[in-house]
Amino acid sequence: MKKIYAKLLFAFLVLFSANAVFAQTTTYTRGDIVAVIAPSMNHDSTACQSTCTVNAMITINSSFVGDSVMVVDTITHSLIYAAANTTGTSPWNVFVPIPMYMSTVPDYNLGGGAAFFNGPVIKIISGTDRIDSIPNFYILPVSNPCTYGNVTGKVYVDNNSDCTFNTGDVPLNGITVYGTANLSSPAVPNYTTTGYTGTTGDYTMTMQQSWMNNYSVYLPSAYYFIFPVTPCFATPYTLTTLPGTNLDFPLQCTNNVDVQCWAGSPANARPSGSFFMQPYVSNIGCDSASGTLTFIKDSRVIYNPSLSTNPAMTVSGDTLTWTYTNLTNLSAGAYWNSFMSDIHLTPNATVNIGDTLCFRVYTNILSNDIDVTNNDYNICIPVVASYDPNIKEVSPRGVTAAGNIPASTPKLEYTIHFQNTGTSYAYNVSVVDTLDGDVDQASLKILGTSHLMNPEWLAPGVVRFNFNSIYLPDSNTNEPASHGYVRFKVNLHSALPVGTQIRNKGYIYFDANPAVITNEALNTIAGSAAVTNVAPTTDKVRIYPNPATSEVTIENLQNGTATIMSINGTVVFEKDINANKTTIDISRLPAGIYILKTTNNNSTVTTKFVKQ
Repeated sequence: MKKIYAKLLFAFLVLFSANAVFAQTTTYTRGDIVAVIAPSMNHDSTACQSTCTVNAMITINSSFVGDSVMVVDTITHSLIYAAANTTGTSPWNVFVPIPMYMSTVPDYNLGGGAAFFNGPVIKIISGTDRIDSIPNFYILPVSNPCTYGNVTGKVYVDNNSDCTFNTGDVPLNGITVYGTANLSSPAVPNYTTTGYTGTTGDYTMTMQQSWMNNYSVYLPSAYYFIFPVTPCFATPYTLTTLPGTNLDFPLQCTNNVDVQCWAGSPANARPSGSFFMQPYVSNIGCDSASGTLTFIKDSRVIYNPSLSTNPAMTVSGDTLTWTYTNLTNLSAGAYWNSFMSDIHLTPNATVNIGDTLCFRVYTNILSNDIDVTNNDYNICIPVVASYDPNIKEVSPRGVTAAGNIPASTPKLEYTIHFQNTGTSYAYNVSVVDTLDGDVDQASLKILGTSHLMNPEWLAPGVVRFNFNSIYLPDSNTNEPASHGYVRFKVNLHSALPVGTQIRNKGYIYFDANPAVITNEALNTIAGSAAVTNVAPTTDKVRIYPNPATSEVTIENLQNGTATIMSINGTVVFEKDINANKTTIDISRLPAGIYILKTTNNNSTVTTKFVKQ
């Protein structure tokens, strides 16, 4: 009987040894049960991974017709294998492959040159005989495993623009760094891995050296919307050998503090139809800002704080106020960061089709805010019967159907509105926008979104805004919450000839459904005669001198209003302007920073000046 058993074991080992590496087989005996456990491992040098199999040759001595054998998971008590002796063969031999919880392990998980595999802890039962707790842990040697090396570096804000991390620079925590390897392996031609910065801004990731042609290390395109590419921000790095060290990303802010306000909303409202507005304040600068956000609602709409997210801290009549602190785009892992409320509004019974609802949102102006023209925003929403909720808006709209704008227009702001008009939640929404060739794609800046969003460049000039896990309710279930939007701005190329058309439309994808295509937003570069009704831009209204001591002069503002406010928003002077050039006495004002707001043709321009 021993000779028969030995021959069976020899055949079993030969059968599985052609391409496998074996750990030492282990024999277990209890009563009539003899079990030989043989783990084996195949290494794929092209895929750089090893696959483990564990097999058991079970012999039941003194077996008989109707004899049985079972293999059971000791932990879960689930049955792995069962068989019966139907012929009365004795000794009775049964071959059982044991399932593995971790059957494949990549080479980069090797420890000390050995692969580690885990499977179930098993017991074998035959009649009254049983073998309990056969181990599930195996160490199998790997010959000629693939080689790996580390890539290390730091991500930080390079405040002094010297491309070196030193005093005054800010390490960025939680930044994702990508590494893509281009391989010559027939099994894996390339792969991408990631590293994440810690509190010191340092990251480490492991990359494969075997089969490597080259590899690149880069930041995802979402960060390009925050930090411009500069000589210090050299991305991507491309190398051919490992390790890669000091692959740093010195990011530079374009400014220190730039607080701006806006209010998101549906493009239109309906009589007695509730909707949400999102007044918010953002700081796209790197230094933190604190202050108050104020929203003045149309008196004909009803504010419901119980249905609002982040309701107002104080309410006085139609004025809602919030306080925000330490707002900076370095919050939340170097992302644009906003302080936002989502307020529930309902037009009252006096609002009819054809009316317009108007709102204002503003914040106090900080002394170091580099652009005060975006701290005060007015928005009006027409009241309609029905409309296409998936639309694209552009500002300035321009004049006539051609959207005529002056050649001096520096930038365009786009808002893409979307609404889930289906019959169930939209789990994911994405908006794809192809920028016109007459705009500077590198200048694109995100100004606001209704929900958490991650942007990416799909191709030069093609941007996708990903609202992953948005769970946007359908309009039948919750109409006010079924809306969303994304808002961004781009600079126009300089010296565009008269007649140049800038076209743009959005493609909105709700889950796996075909794209919903918006209207086309059109602007045309026009001569002065074609844009006489276009609101003045910031370079048309002039204020001088700045700084001033006793008076300031305003030019290019006719049939408008000039308002001077202190830095905390208190109005200290207001006057209607009818002349092209007007001088204002400021001698009695205390020294400090003031805001001059000029309004003309329903357009508001804000300028900061210093009284000495």
